[in-house]
Amino acid sequence: MLPTLKEGDLIIFKPFLYKKDILLEGILVVINHPLKADTLMVKRISKVGASYVEVLGDNETISIDSRKFGPINQTEIQGIVERIITKRQFNLFQKI
Repeated sequence: MLPTLKEGDLIIFKPFLYKKDILLEGILVVINHPLKADTLMVKRISKVGASYVEVLGDNETISIDSRKFGPINQTEIQGIVERIITKRQFNLFQKI
């Protein structure tokens, strides 16, 4: 998800409640990796359908996203990203 997320950044996300939360294009979500069991990934929603979403990474040249695995069922969404804490912000917080 470069350049939005960099190694060492932390994300805060709220659990996604299927049929209750509204999904919008452009928001970041935490999803189950469709090709690797027990792996989560962060992607940006690019298209919302009735029961599916298409997700893209911000670095399209190397991203593994809906261009490779197609749309995903909304039930595969684990959470909606609410905040990104950069590595620098986290390091400053640890020093307090």
